Amino acid sequence: MNLLIASDSYKGSVSAYDAGEAIKKGILQVIPDADVTNVPMADGGEGTIDAILANRDARIHEVNVHDPLMNKISVTYAGITHQGKDTAIIECARSTGLPLIPEEQRNPMLLNSHGLGEQILDAVKQGYQHLIITLGGSATNDGGVGMLQALGWTFYNNKDEELPTQGNQVANVYRMSDDHRLPALDSCQVTIASDVTNPFHGTNGATYVFGPQKGATPAHLETLDQSLERLASLLSKHYGENIQTKPGSGAAGGLGGALYIGLQGTFEAGIDVVMDLTKLEDHMKHADLVLTGEGSLDQQSVMGKVPHGVAKLAQKYKKPIIGLAGRHDLELEQLNRFLDVVMSIQTEARPIEQAIQPDVTRKQLTVTSEQLMRLYRLGSAHSDD
Repeated sequence: MNLLIASDSYKGSVSAYDAGEAIKKGILQVIPDADVTNVPMADGGEGTIDAILANRDARIHEVNVHDPLMNKISVTYAGITHQGKDTAIIECARSTGLPLIPEEQRNPMLLNSHGLGEQILDAVKQGYQHLIITLGGSATNDGGVGMLQALGWTFYNNKDEELPTQGNQVANVYRMSDDHRLPALDSCQVTIASDVTNPFHGTNGATYVFGPQKGATPAHLETLDQSLERLASLLSKHYGENIQTKPGSGAAGGLGGALYIGLQGTFEAGIDVVMDLTKLEDHMKHADLVLTGEGSLDQQSVMGKVPHGVAKLAQKYKKPIIGLAGRHDLELEQLNRFLDVVMSIQTEARPIEQAIQPDVTRKQLTVTSEQLMRLYRLGSAHSDD
């Protein structure tokens, strides 16, 4: 029997790989001779590189960059060979991620994306001409100004004074120049991996939708959104394309739009990128049963998250698929459109702080998957009769 585990991480608890290993343990307790393949998944947020590298070789590059508060930190990105090309995989969350900022310092008016630009700069200097940049989990809402500054763009205020790289300068941008942008960018192919389709600004844009979770107050939201609107106008005029009309431009506080229009990037769904890089389709073809999961299976799960992407692939090959989650919506109609079975792993009522403890999550994944396999084996025995 061939089983495929393609799980996301359980946010704040266990990685995608660890979740898969816990599920695998439960399966093997019931069917010891099962052929179980654990292929960790991600959708472009924190942990994407780890998920990709769990099943393939890579070159790891370490580089010193600035975090969103402009403190020096050391981060890594990965180099792989993909479709015959040397490809750098750069995770936005490693240099601009929300977990880098203490909760009491989360104020997007003070944070910038300079570090992501430094990661890109290093990769280009290393000779990479194909860049996959995963967006998700960012702390910033600067429209990509900090990133572009690190790559050679210059921005000016309303007095025509050059803006510094400290802080979030988007509210001060009135003019820009790309005369000194890194020339090697012209030879680069940039893939923007994201599960977000929000526009650059407006009520459904980067600021109003994602700003509050980054610490933005109502006053911040208005200022930032107006600033992104002005920046969008500036970029659109300079490059001859309306950035606001491009779905996904609002990803990661506007980094999606800056990568798209400044680096001529191409958007791809994060889960599709990860499935491609991990060769999930090849594994899917040989599976008798598929298990996927994430911390919360809810309405957002059908908007390009890992379980939805894995389930669509399972449906393509007519494979039964089970979804496991720390919690799921009571209204399961939408979830059951793409997952044959949806199960919560909770075995008793626990406070959330206890439920998300890694040891607890791993144990509950193992117990739940073991019981599922007992049920699956029982059903298979009756079908044989």
